[in-house]
Amino acid sequence: MVAAMVVLTPTVIRTRSTPWTIGWSAILLGSVAVLMLLVLVEHLTPADRTEPHDAPDS
Repeated sequence: MVAAMVVLTPTVIRTRSTPWTIGWSAILLGSVAVLMLLVLVEHLTPADRTEPHDAPDS
């Protein structure tokens, strides 16, 4: 969705409908911000290590 919005942004800007362009830009920037936050959370989340708790000591 974000990629489609990036491709269509020049067309939207050429329409010169200011409220519509501002709304479009706000949605685009918000989408990019959410994607960046998701990447950051994924990066900061520790890897799920599955260690057996009931394994006997050898």
